Amino acid sequence: MNKQFYLEKEEIWENLWLVNEELKKREMQGEILIAGGASMCLMFSARSATKDIDAIYEPKSVINDIVAKIALEKEMPQSWLNDSIKGFMNEKAYEKKKHLKSFSHLKIYSVMPEYLLAMKLMASRMDSETDKKDIIFLMKKLSVDTGEKANQIIESAFNPKYILPKTRYVIEECLAEIENEMKAQN
Repeated sequence: MNKQFYLEKEEIWENLWLVNEELKKREMQGEILIAGGASMCLMFSARSATKDIDAIYEPKSVINDIVAKIALEKEMPQSWLNDSIKGFMNEKAYEKKKHLKSFSHLKIYSVMPEYLLAMKLMASRMDSETDKKDIIFLMKKLSVDTGEKANQIIESAFNPKYILPKTRYVIEECLAEIENEMKAQN
């Protein structure tokens, strides 16, 4: 599996349905709260694919077993569904969440767009063209046109003392790019 792996929107839903079917066999209920690229695909159709599904889920050990089984069967990376995003998730991610779909034994939610933007800005991976596009998409979607508005969104999700200086630079860079796009359109 040396080639770059991506999950397209339909594959994401298909794989989550497979998780549901395994939960059904085990007579268990599950819940998945997605974020990151999967949210960009499923909630906004802002992009066609993602490398993985970043999420928090329960029952964790059962779903981890199911994910490993599906990965083996479909020859996918075992990280196709993972909780590596947990460092960016706090109680505010759970307070408001958007219901995306319910299967018989699995409910799927996404973090809200404001929280997703805050997470993307906190991660500030500007070496990633995809992350930069996601941030710009979300800023436009949420009508974030000033640094102050961006800071309000981040500070509503995260403690301001954890906001790194690079995050402020990312905000300014993305706002400048949006402004340049608007000038080019006029």
